[in-house]
Amino acid sequence: MPSEERHRAHLRKPSLDDFVFEGESVPLLLQRRVVFGLAAGFAALVVVYVVVSEALGISYDIDAEPFQEWVDGWGIAGPIVYMAALAVSVLIAPIPNAPIFIAAGLAWGPLLGTAYSMAGMMAGSAAAFYLSRWLGRRHLSRLVGRKMAARMDDVAATMGGRVIFLARMLPVVNFDWVSFVAGLTSIRFAVFFIFSFMGMLLPTFVGVAAGDGLGRDIRITLAYGGLWVAGVVASAAFFWYRQRRWQARRRAETASAEPAQGMRDV
Repeated sequence: MPSEERHRAHLRKPSLDDFVFEGESVPLLLQRRVVFGLAAGFAALVVVYVVVSEALGISYDIDAEPFQEWVDGWGIAGPIVYMAALAVSVLIAPIPNAPIFIAAGLAWGPLLGTAYSMAGMMAGSAAAFYLSRWLGRRHLSRLVGRKMAARMDDVAATMGGRVIFLARMLPVVNFDWVSFVAGLTSIRFAVFFIFSFMGMLLPTFVGVAAGDGLGRDIRITLAYGGLWVAGVVASAAFFWYRQRRWQARRRAETASAEPAQGMRDV
């Protein structure tokens, strides 16, 4: 197949890399200065905390019993209220979920805290998906243009599950926005729901376990925080690597198309 035909076929069925890297802007949490600044800032925070704690004899234990007693006072309503609040927080996307996960870890421990958190997150994600599909799907072409709408549907049809899973797994992606964006595409709800669950499980457990660590030894929480920062750095490194590969491929395609264009002009 001539290079120009390959290029046209490539445009008809864009890859995930094409969809992600076509624009010029880089997400804030994937910019090098932000990633390296986050890693350096977290490392400095840990060093300062450890040095000050050792110098002043501050305990690494935090008394979580008053908070746990307050939660127990709610009885069976406690988990229900928590799951409902978490579901609502998904619909109000700017609200960060990490502090909520930490509270769940303090209140119920890593296993029950993760179970309640996943139930609330999945309920909120399903609501956000259907709300976006009901309100926004019909207006997608006007919102992003027909070409971009077609590209979004192409990606959703061919790689929808993988896109959802990666978006849920990567620490640099907001859980909540994924549900709204997915609702705008043609992806089936079952695919969205299953891959969302699989992608959110590990990050949610890490957040809840970090909260559980606060009630026993804050160094456990710092370790989970380090794991999250490492995930951000790894996600960014993966993004940069794929971006360089995509740019190199596009340059090669452009270079191979130019001679063919020149021969037609002769």
